[in-house]
Amino acid sequence: MGKVFTFPVWLVLSLIWTGLVAYYAYTTLPHVPMDMSASDPATVEALRAATGKHAFTYGLIAAAPPALALLIGWLVCRRA
Repeated sequence: MGKVFTFPVWLVLSLIWTGLVAYYAYTTLPHVPMDMSASDPATVEALRAATGKHAFTYGLIAAAPPALALLIGWLVCRRA
């Protein structure tokens, strides 16, 4: 991939990025407040939907920048 942007550097930076996003996603995970009924079907469904949206959003945030950096690095080094 070149002298500055090597695959091991990309891999380490991607793992750091993914770890930081995973930590932030874990700390902001949707939950049911104590004053709400956790057994109510509407509450369970709302929590399931919120958790699914949360997981998809943070999965995209974690995966998109490293994939984009790999693609750009590959294109730059291929032309050089």
